[in-house]
Formats: sequence, C-alpha cells, structure tokens
Amino acid sequence: LTMMDATNNLWAGVIMFVAGLFGVCSNGLAIFTVYKCRHLHNSFGFLCLSHCAANFGVCFTFAAWCAPTTVWQNAALTETVEGKRVGQINFLFWNATVYSHLSISINRFICITFPLQAKKIFTPRVISVFFCVPWVIALCHITPYFWVNDCFVFYEPTTWVWTFTEGPCVLYISTYFDFYTSMTVFVLMTTFDLSTAVKLRLMNNKSAFMTGSRELLAKRKMETRFFVQAICQSATFGMEIFCFYVICTFAVTQWEIFISTSFAWVACHATDGFIMCLFHSGRLCEDRRKKQSLVSTTSVI
Repeated sequence: LTMMDATNNLWAGVIMFVAGLFGVCSNGLAIFTVYKCRHLHNSFGFLCLSHCAANFGVCFTFAAWCAPTTVWQNAALTETVEGKRVGQINFLFWNATVYSHLSISINRFICITFPLQAKKIFTPRVISVFFCVPWVIALCHITPYFWVNDCFVFYEPTTWVWTFTEGPCVLYISTYFDFYTSMTVFVLMTTFDLSTAVKLRLMNNKSAFMTGSRELLAKRKMETRFFVQAICQSATFGMEIFCFYVICTFAVTQWEIFISTSFAWVACHATDGFIMCLFHSGRLCEDRRKKQSLVSTTSVI
C-alpha cells in the first residue's frame, strides 16, 4: 500500500467507526427511552423498540467489524466463514429495519384512521405479531447465506463496500430478495403514510369546528407526534434507498461509491435512533424531573 492508500483507508475506517458509534449510542438511548417513558408503553413504542434494536445491530457491525478491517486491510479475514457470518447477521438486522418501517407505518395508519378501534385491534397478541413478523421475514431473507460456499455477502475492506459473491444464487438474491423487496416495502410505506397524512388533514379540518375533551385532544396530539416521527424515519429510509439504487450509479471514484453506499447505510441507521431521541428525550427529562419533585415533596412531608 502507498502512503496515500493507507491514509484513505484510515479515514474511511474512522468515518465508519464514528458513524457506527454514534448510531450505537443514539439507538441505545432510544431503547432506554422506550423503556423509561410511559407514553411509549404501547404498540408504537414496542415497534420502535424492535426497530431501534435492529438499527443498533447494523451500527455495531460497522463500528466493530467494517471500521477495523478497513484500517488494517484484513481482506483475508472478511472472506472466512466468520466474515461471511458477519455479513449474514448484518443483513438480518438490515432486513429487520426495512420491515419494521412498514410495521410502524401500518400501526400509524390504523391508530389515526381508526382511533376508537385501535386499542381493541392492538391487543398484546397483535402487538407481538407486529413485533416478530419483521424478524421472521428477515430470517427468511438470510436463510440462503447458510450455504456459505455458494451464497454469501461480505465486507470488502479494499473497496470499503459490502459485496455479494458471484453466481446465479446471489444474483437472484440481490435482485429479488434485496432490490425488489426494498422497493416494494418503500412503496407500501409511502402509500400508508400518505393515506395517514390525508386522514390527519381531514381530522384537523373537522377539529376546527368541533370541540373535544382535553384527554381526547392530548391523545390526538400525541398520535400526530408519533406520526411525524415515523415520517422523519421513513424519509431517512427513502434517502438510503435513493443513495443505494440511484446516486450510487453515478459514483465514479472510490470515495463517491463509499459515501453513497457504506456511509449512507450506517448514517441512515444512526440518524434513525437520533430522530427517536429528538422526539422523546424531552419527555424523558420531564418525567425524571416530576419523579424527583415528587420524591422531594414526599421527603419534606
């Protein structure tokens, strides 16, 4: 390696490590927020918990595997059975985030379109199904990778990107299991989100002429806030898809390919957790202040 190559590898590794570490912290805090905030102890909160756990896995993989192998250029290590297993696990997390996005969009659509029936619809059993189905489908996606000699995906430190091995098996997987499914999920998400937005608009027009209880208005405000959060997270997913399948096709240099693929991948998952924290960390601090105030009052009494 020349000095320039070594420097580029170092910077690429550092960028992935910092982005991955930020994602681990932001999604870890988001998981903690769901655990602590009572207003997230519902169907939406549990689906966000699943989504953030998958994001955490993707970001951890980039920070703990991609970054060091890029800096040290351990190309032989990445193509071992262990390296292929890392690729398999990373794609498990990736697919879980994709389908978790769809679960959250469907949840918002039902809760806002059918507000009175939503509590009856989202029983603990239904919530469990919404929670587990993305992971089950993600497991189905990575099943072919158990045949590590024929079908596998691995991180290539010399090019700084994830690579499918050559062959008809992986060609089929990368086309139908990766591209078409991602695009289908994105179209379904967009459809549900647009339908929910239309319903919200109609509800707001009606609310201008109607009054309701303070509790009902507070609940509607919270559901709307949840929806705005889901829209922001869907936008990051859309940007990730756009980078993968559009911007990447115009990339020429290694850095351009890296920014539009690997960096876009980890950055979007890191941003997901940050968005979750941005929407709910204030509420978490408020709950803690109330709890401390209650403790102080009790102590004085």
